[in-house]
Amino acid sequence: MVLMIICVCNAINCKSVRAAVEAGADSPKAVQAHHGCKFQCGKCRPSIGEMISEALFERDPSPALVPAE
Repeated sequence: MVLMIICVCNAINCKSVRAAVEAGADSPKAVQAHHGCKFQCGKCRPSIGEMISEALFERDPSPALVPAE
């Protein structure tokens, strides 16, 4: 398995992001906090967000029903 660095500033790789999500992180900020970090440049924020969405979809692939306004 190849580990891809997601956050260069804080040396967080894809495995670390997944571990944070499994521990309950549900936002990029929560992933950083899980590892005791804060965003520096913020370029990783979209990638972390995508990884969170993918992990949550894998847990429950059924679409969430949202009431119409």
